[in-house]
Formats: sequence, C-alpha cells, structure tokens
Amino acid sequence: MPETATPPSGLSRRHFLAGTGAMFVALTLPRLLEPKSAFGAIESGKIGPPTVNATLLDSWLAIGGDGLVTVHTGKVELGTGVLTTTMQLAADELDVAIANIRVIEGDTWVTPDQSYTAGSQSNKVQYGLTGGLRQAAAEARLALLNMASAQLGVPADQLTVTDGVVSGGGQKVSYAQLIGNRTFDLAITGKAVPKTFQQYKVVGTSVPRVEVPAKALGEFEYVQYVKVPGMVHARVVRPPTLDSKLVKVIGFPHHRKPAGLVAVVAKGSFVAVVAEQEYQAIQAAEALQLQWNTAPLPSFDNLYNDLRTLSPTTDRVLIDTKDVDGALANAATKVEATYYHPIQMHGSMGTSCAVASVEGQTATVWSGTQGVYQLRGAIATALGFPTPNVHVVYTEGSGCYGLNGADNVSLDAAVISQQVGKPVRLQYSRADEHKWENFGQPYVHSMHGGLDANGNVSVWDFVAYTASRGGRPGPPANLPTGVMMGFTESPLAASPPPTPTQKPNTVDNSNSGPSYVIPSQRLVSHSGPHAFMAGPLRSPNRIQNTWANESFMDELAHAAGADAVAFRLKHLADQRLIDVINLSAKMAKWETRPSASKIGGGRYKTGRGMAAMVYEGDNGYNSAVFQVTVDTQTGKVVVDKVWTAQDCGPVLNPDGMKAQAEGCLMQTISRALIEEVKWKTDGITSVDWETYPVIRFNAMPETFEFQAINRPDVTVMGAGEVLITNGPAAIANAIFDATGVRLRQLPMTPARVLAALKA
Repeated sequence: MPETATPPSGLSRRHFLAGTGAMFVALTLPRLLEPKSAFGAIESGKIGPPTVNATLLDSWLAIGGDGLVTVHTGKVELGTGVLTTTMQLAADELDVAIANIRVIEGDTWVTPDQSYTAGSQSNKVQYGLTGGLRQAAAEARLALLNMASAQLGVPADQLTVTDGVVSGGGQKVSYAQLIGNRTFDLAITGKAVPKTFQQYKVVGTSVPRVEVPAKALGEFEYVQYVKVPGMVHARVVRPPTLDSKLVKVIGFPHHRKPAGLVAVVAKGSFVAVVAEQEYQAIQAAEALQLQWNTAPLPSFDNLYNDLRTLSPTTDRVLIDTKDVDGALANAATKVEATYYHPIQMHGSMGTSCAVASVEGQTATVWSGTQGVYQLRGAIATALGFPTPNVHVVYTEGSGCYGLNGADNVSLDAAVISQQVGKPVRLQYSRADEHKWENFGQPYVHSMHGGLDANGNVSVWDFVAYTASRGGRPGPPANLPTGVMMGFTESPLAASPPPTPTQKPNTVDNSNSGPSYVIPSQRLVSHSGPHAFMAGPLRSPNRIQNTWANESFMDELAHAAGADAVAFRLKHLADQRLIDVINLSAKMAKWETRPSASKIGGGRYKTGRGMAAMVYEGDNGYNSAVFQVTVDTQTGKVVVDKVWTAQDCGPVLNPDGMKAQAEGCLMQTISRALIEEVKWKTDGITSVDWETYPVIRFNAMPETFEFQAINRPDVTVMGAGEVLITNGPAAIANAIFDATGVRLRQLPMTPARVLAALKA
C-alpha cells in the first residue's frame, strides 16, 4: 500500500474530509490478493460460478451483524460517479444511512452480470424497474418488513424504517437483528414496488463523490498498486503495425542477458519480456531485437477515400421512405455537403495496467475493465481454460470512456503469466497506450437535402461510410493482442434487410437519424474492415453522426434564411427536445437572426452556434449553445461561453450531473479542435502528448452555464455522453456564424480554419 499522503500545510486529513462532506464508504481495496487462497476450494470441486444468479436476492446485497449493507453491482466506478449514485439508491430504497453502505463492484465470483459499464447505461439500468439494483433493494426491504412484522406482531404496512431500524407498535428491531450475517434465501419475485422518486430523500441531492477523498489524498488503491507475492513485471514488444508478422526473435545484443530477465515470451506475433523489476523489463524490451515482416498501413492522406471504397462492407438501410430521389428533384432549394470525422483515441491520462496470476488451470486477474464477465471470456479462450476457472476482479484503473487499453493489458498479463508460471504485473508506456488501443471510428457523411417553397425541410438523404474492426472483449481477436496471437477475427456481418421506417432517431441507437420531422428520408450506412482496431470511444458513433446531422441542419437553416433555433423548433414534435432547446436559448439570451448575418470587423470575430439531439434516440436530451472567437490571422478558435440544457429524467445527483457535463465539455472541445490520430505507412506516429495533443484546463470556457430539467415521473436516462455529442457541430456552427465560412472536417485546427478563411 502507498504511504499516507501528507495534507497541505495547516490542513489535517480530518478537516479535509469534513470539508468534502464525504466518507470512505466503498470497498476500494483489491480483493483476493492471495490467488492460491482464492482457488483453494478447487480441490473439493468448487470453483467460481459460471455466473452469479441475478434472480436471487442474495446475489445483490447482504446485511452484516453490524448493520452494514453490502451491495453487489456489475456496474463499476470509472470516474463518472456511478458508485455514489448506486449508494444513494440503496440508501433510499432500504432506508439506511449512506455511511452504512459498502459496495463490491465487478467481480465474476460475487456480482451479477450487468454487462458493460458503458454507453450512459449504468444509472438507467440500476434505477430501472426490472433487472437492476432498484428492484432488488425493494425486494430486500419488503422481505425485512415481513420479518419485522412477524417478530413485532405489527402489520407490515404499519411499520416504518429509519437508518435500518424498523419501528411499530412501540417496538423496534434493527435489520442486523433480523438477518445480520445470514442470507435471505429468496428469489426476486418482481412483486415488491420500488419507491417513487418523490419518496426518495438521498437520491436527487448532491451527495459528494464517495471515492474522491481517498483519491485526493493519494490513498486510493488503483489497479496499479496491486501486489501479489512472487510477482514479476512485463513489457510487450509490439510489431511496427497491427498486421505485421514475427519472423524470428533475434535476441539481445552481444548475446548478453539483461539484468533481472526472467523470460522472453512469444506467442504468434505477440512478444513480451519478463523481469524481476519493472525498470528491468523496460530496459529488456528496448534491447530485444526482433525481425518482422511489416504490413504497411494505408496512406494517412487517403483515409476518407478509403472509407468510401472499402470492400467488402456491411450495408444497412435504416430508413427509406422510397420517395427521396423524386423529392430531391422537386425541392425548391437543394443543399449538399460532406463531413469528415477522423480517427481519435481515448488517450487515458494514466496508462493502463493489470495484474494476473495463472496457476495450473486457474487464473485471477485484477483489471480496470468495463466488463468483467466479457473480459473473462476473452481470457479463458486465450488461455484454453473453462470460463469459470478465470476470476476477474474489477480494480479501478486510469479511467476511460469506452474501450481504452484496460482489457488489452489484462489479456497481455494473463497470457504472459501462463507462460512464465508466475504472477505478472504489466503497465503500458505512453506509446503503448496511444498506439495499441481500439480507436474511435472514422466517418465520411455524404448529405443531400432539400427545402420546399415555404422553407421547410422536405427531404433528407444521409449516407455514412465508416470502418470497424474488433470491439469490446469476448472474442480475443476483438483486441490488438488477440490479433497478434493469431486468433481468428469475426467475419464481416452480413448486410441486414432494410429497417422498417419508424421513429427516425431510434433506428440504430447511434443518432444516425435526425430528430426532426421530415417527410422524405433515406438513411444508409456502409461499414468495412480497415487497418486499425476500432471500438467505442465516448459517444461512440453518436458524436460522429450528430456532427454531420446538426451541421447539415444548420446549413439547411441558412439556405432557408432562417434562425438556427427557430428553424429546428418548427421541425420538431418531441416536446422534451423542444424544451431543452428553448431553455438553452433562453440561458444564452439567444438573438433571433440568420447565422452569419452579423459578422464583425477586425481580426477577432465572434459567433454563436447550437446543436441539439436525443442521445441514442431514448437516453438523454441535450441542447447546447457555444460562443466562439476566431482569430482570422492565425485560425485559432477559442470557445468563450457555453450554455446547455439537459433532460435525463429524474436528476439523481445535481452536482454529479454537472460534473459529467463539465467533463463532456472539455473533451468535446478537445475532439472538435485538435484531436486526430496520425500515422505513416510503417506505424502510428501519435505516440505522446506532443504528437497527439489534448486540450488543457486553461481552455475551459470563461462561462459555462448548465441547467437540468428534473422529471421525476419518467425513466432515468444517462448523463455521461449527451453534451459531448453536440459539441463539434455547435462549434462548427458558431465558427460559421462568426466568419461565414463552413468547416466540414474535424478537428478544426488553426491550419484548417485559416485555409478555409483564405479559400
């Protein structure tokens, strides 16, 4: 464990924690640090369950003899605050103090499989009325009230609960007395009725993030801190490009064995060195000589042409009203545009790390994965083990939105540990993290639209081209290491039959369809394999599609000579989307006028733009107004002010939702203005923060106003990816308003802005 951090002068730990209003409540220490004891039951035929039975109440929570409630959840804390909102939910449903709740997250032997912690789905799942923690906690409370009723002789509906103590008929009994250290032995029936959001007392308040004090004081136990007896260290020696093949391991210069070297591991084209100490592993990896048959990467400059001509492809017809060609021909005004979205990376601030211990036919892996069960499957396949023999324990890592290196490094560590017969710790270098991940997908959007004689959008024709290879773990070949080890990649999915025309924005949960009421629509997408691994990156595909859709809607508004806000509103029927647009416009004191109608003089030009959408069609409403200043001599764009309104149903934690919006804001500015993976034919060149810059905190807008519309009577929606989705289009629209020049390629770097201004 790390030594205790020293608080700033004059600030004791006691006073610091008191100031935060938070408590150490979560189980943050990695579990089962002795793999041998973890698998000690194997000889008696007992090993980890294939899956934890989510239909049993005991799979979700337990009550100790001390009254502490332990919640088991498959949704994990990635730095988003989901741990805190999970505890708020349990506190309210069970009527216990939040200080008396403990949480075990993501453990294939302990927690139910709730799939990935991803896609702004965590709170939506936990607070749902079926299949999540809310229902399980309601069932537990009902069971406890029935136990208390039998013991106190008072009808259950006449009992009250305060801080885990049941009262009625002048008597009291605590949860601990009713069931402490025993199991419920009950199935979840679905008969218990969870409380309404109006009945909640903790949910809806700004409970401070429960894990932040330990992080602030340097006491939090990340996966990087896991230590196992006998542990050695490894580094992977990657090929020049993903599809390069290992010819042979030449060895070390002068046949001199590096200090501390334990082994060189090679499996297919996957090569790693193992040493007694981490720095020794780094030195050995740098010294090891290998011969590769290099598979060249395609031209960086030809990426977007490549996307249009990939073969084979999976082709999807998402909407087709069968009259688009005729409607385009008859449109009073025609507009067409093409938008380009680059390959971008997760770029986690801390590099990924995992610890694995493989002994015989068993494995324990400590990982920052978003899906312990899915990673377990990939590791079991790679090791040739039965799935239950692999125990994956979630241990928070460097945080991510999407598929960063957390799963890949875990697969690395497990394979190496199996080869050397020792527990292995593997931490990536910055170049490893940058170059060997599942990047966000690039896109080309070809858009055609038309206006009728009244200036209404009469036709919308959307064609998207993208590349996808790999994805979240399950099959090992979904990850770079699996490809290098020679696992067969999944065949390209067949083109499905056309999707029946339906509510446009729900056709694929990726924001392909516009949110607007348009009579004639056609949405087609083409996706094929490319040289790079791809996977979900915050707002996966949604940010790309919204970038095109909301930019194009702005272009149509300009063609109609209409105000951008008013134009959107007259094409909408969804009242909740209308409400967030109206609120954001009110917050920004929006002046009704056509865009680019008040371009100022001088070097610096200021403009405002907006974008709005329903995330995934049913998982969060957001409207955002961005104000930018463009330096016409350098092309630099500065985001000055942002006003955003959001509707995610019930507001679970106001401060937490605003913090998510602030994170979205920083990342969307970064991705809109500067982020782009670059490469040459012999490898990726974006290897550090100089060659792949990200925005700094001093780029935070001087004004950021955020308002959430609280709707306690509707379903919980996700808040982690809504504002980020609108950012690129809103910024591009603001640049157009400021300069009259339309940017259609991301990132909107100073060079691209300057070139557009000169053109």
